Amino acid sequence: MANNPRVRANGQGTVYKLPNGKWRAEVTLGWEKIKDAETGEEKKGRRITKTKSGFKLKRDAVEYLSTLRNTPVAIDMKIQFKDMYDLWSVPHYTRLGSKDTENGYKAAYKHCEELYYRTFCELKTKDLQSVIDNCPRERRTKADIKSLLRNMYKYAIENDYCVKNYADYIKLPPKPKSKKDAFTSSEISTLWADYNCGNDFTGYILIMIYTGMRYGEISTIKKGNVHLEERYMIGGIKTEAGIDREIPICEKIYPIVEKVYIAGNKKILEMHEKVFYNSFYVTLERLGIRKLNPHCCRHTFATLMANSGVQPAIITETIGHEDYSTTMQYTHIHIEEKLKAVNGL
Repeated sequence: MANNPRVRANGQGTVYKLPNGKWRAEVTLGWEKIKDAETGEEKKGRRITKTKSGFKLKRDAVEYLSTLRNTPVAIDMKIQFKDMYDLWSVPHYTRLGSKDTENGYKAAYKHCEELYYRTFCELKTKDLQSVIDNCPRERRTKADIKSLLRNMYKYAIENDYCVKNYADYIKLPPKPKSKKDAFTSSEISTLWADYNCGNDFTGYILIMIYTGMRYGEISTIKKGNVHLEERYMIGGIKTEAGIDREIPICEKIYPIVEKVYIAGNKKILEMHEKVFYNSFYVTLERLGIRKLNPHCCRHTFATLMANSGVQPAIITETIGHEDYSTTMQYTHIHIEEKLKAVNGL
């Protein structure tokens, strides 16, 4: 009987000393899943492994683990979709380094239930497309499903389970046309009331409205680039005019910025993009505000500046555009403001 193995990092494998004095290297690829005959629930079955024995020295067995992990398994059965997921996910999640991305893949896998007990190498594009077409969620979730399937097929091809990536041919629904608009003064007042009631996330929406920052900007501003005493931040992305620009902190949002600055660890917003977007839309729905996207905060900022009579050059520089023609696409002057202007003639 083999000695107890020394356990290594998850997904790295183990080595055993056999009764004959030789060493064995072993890696776990996943676990077979079987259905309970009575309840119909899935439960863990046998462990799927690869082994290599006959090493005289322990260190030789340890060194061989990496080779064993990357050696294709001889296919002696028609592996099911759920088993392929297990084979792919164990090493992939170990290397991933992002819990949010891992959770996204796990959520996408749940939408593939109709494929679980299908033979993987027999699936075709129409079978994968059916999963996308039957998914009741929005395009973002369907894109996650396609990404999962493409990664699984890439693994399967690399390990000789199939020769073609059918997930490449999946067709996603067209991207919905983004509705570009600005929040109204009434909607902004509703957001302020919500923040003052103790809903801290709404503060991030208000910061974006009064600075014109994108999610990609507010989420990358480090605390060292926030100058509270001087009332500005350094941040920005995309164009030369937008990168590392000075972003003024107006009086209205100074208390909010100060609060998130104190609460933050390294950055003023430490939240994954998917979590942020979900929280953003949930907040708008809860408050009965139109479902505008986060980029509309930037449009709102440009509009507020224009309505206040700020010079075009200042608006353009503050928002980080190359020229005012781009900024003009961000302003949405409502009829009330237009009437006020013409009535003053």
